[in-house]
Amino acid sequence: MTCWVVLGLLEDADKRSIKRQYASLLKQHRPDEDPEGFQRLREAYEQALAWADWQQEVAVDEEQPAPIELPLMELPTPRQAPIGPSPSQRLAAQCLEAIDATNLASRLTQARLYACEREFEHGLLEFCLAQEDTYDLAEAAITQLHWLTPWQREDLPSAATEQLRGRLMDLAWSRLTGAWHDSQRFLDLARLLDASPWLQSLDARQWLNRCLAMALLQAPTWSEQLFDAICAQQGWKQTGHHSPCPEPWWSQLLARSHCATFLQQQARLAQGSDSSESQAARMLFGSADENARMHLSMSFSAEDWAAGETLYRNVQLRYPRLLDEMPQLAPELWRPLRRQPPILAVPLALLGASAYMSWALEYQLGGAFYSSVINMFLRALLFGVIAWGLKAFCKTLSRGAWRLDQSINARYGHWLSLRRPTPLPIRESLWVGLLGMLVYMVGGTLAAGAYFGILGALAGLSRWATSKHHIPFFSRFSERVPRGVLIALRLGMIIPVILLGAAFAKNKPLAANEGLQAWPQRTCAAPKQTDSPCPTQLSAAQWHTLKNTGQ
Repeated sequence: MTCWVVLGLLEDADKRSIKRQYASLLKQHRPDEDPEGFQRLREAYEQALAWADWQQEVAVDEEQPAPIELPLMELPTPRQAPIGPSPSQRLAAQCLEAIDATNLASRLTQARLYACEREFEHGLLEFCLAQEDTYDLAEAAITQLHWLTPWQREDLPSAATEQLRGRLMDLAWSRLTGAWHDSQRFLDLARLLDASPWLQSLDARQWLNRCLAMALLQAPTWSEQLFDAICAQQGWKQTGHHSPCPEPWWSQLLARSHCATFLQQQARLAQGSDSSESQAARMLFGSADENARMHLSMSFSAEDWAAGETLYRNVQLRYPRLLDEMPQLAPELWRPLRRQPPILAVPLALLGASAYMSWALEYQLGGAFYSSVINMFLRALLFGVIAWGLKAFCKTLSRGAWRLDQSINARYGHWLSLRRPTPLPIRESLWVGLLGMLVYMVGGTLAAGAYFGILGALAGLSRWATSKHHIPFFSRFSERVPRGVLIALRLGMIIPVILLGAAFAKNKPLAANEGLQAWPQRTCAAPKQTDSPCPTQLSAAQWHTLKNTGQ
């Protein structure tokens, strides 16, 4: 299919006919509705213009007469061209005085009356290029004089029009970036650019899509409503074919949109209930104030910290841009707030002190074994309830004095406790010391010695575990095993210990003729009908006699 068939013209059509036919067909093949038809029409239009130019050059060459050799003669000196503007240029300059977008139509009419329309249009183009802020005037000239469109004047210099196009693109970009903080203004500018005549070609539409995408990506604040409105205007989310928004900007826009949705979800969770996900959202995406974070961390459970770690890994994998935009997500700001006190240290110390008091103050004084064991557990339970109250009191006290607590721990923590990492003196060590004083008041020096001795031994084990750079076994075991299994294991360990203790408690030395002697001695000692004691040894005759008697 030739270009003349596409345009519907004869091969001898002139350039004016070609341009008029192209403008007529352009309404049927708009680049945003029929890009393939527009591309085919554009190629036919360019080929037809090239053919018309070539035909014109051939015709000019054919019309030129053959050169005639003339005798050499002295030519007269050419007259010097007049200096200064022509009358038409002076009239056009008068029409251009104080021109702006509002009076362009009247000045154009005046230039046509003065027969200086060509000079007026050339001067207007130079004026738009010379001045900085002439975007509105250039837009008006494009609308009324058809600049940067197929219907512009043929004698306009192409270099000047391309320079004007670049100037308009720069001005459009600056106006878009200046409207970052006003979504409605940005949307109005985008609609104005979309309807601009100089942005209707295929290349210009691609530039507009790229410009809008880059402006949205570089905006300091994100508006999901603005993004959806631009997508609807430019057809970016159309199904069935690739998005008109070029890559990689389209993928980056989708990623930022998903990131904004994720932030909105975290904001809703931070305002929600006290679930682990809500607690994690408050810690990572809530207030960045150190005091607020410290108070929040005091109410965190192991499940809350696990949810925080999961949330941080999700941000790392899916939204790494947030790590640069939100400094409060840095793990060194919230992970050190997690305190991991030993789980079994105080219960074991209380159980050991209670066991000593039951042994020394009850069983050794004649009490029954099982009643002493029951009292041991009841006493340990009572101490545990008191310990819970003391711990809650110290935790509340440390809320207002957490800076002092950290300061004391930083300076004297390694002297105040053997455990590593060192516990906070007010929050984690004060209630343990107060509980030890109560144990001393109830059970005496040895009971307090058992209490603090067990704590010291476990603290030494924690120092060894820290020096080996691994997590203590009990803490790791308690975190991974379900709570029900832990309770069953502890009961399964306590019950055999009680039975074994009962067996050892009943093991007393026996006198002669009691318990596990030889069978003849037991039979002799059982009746107790003779005044003489049973012999310690029997002769063979006695053995046989007893055996025969037994038969």
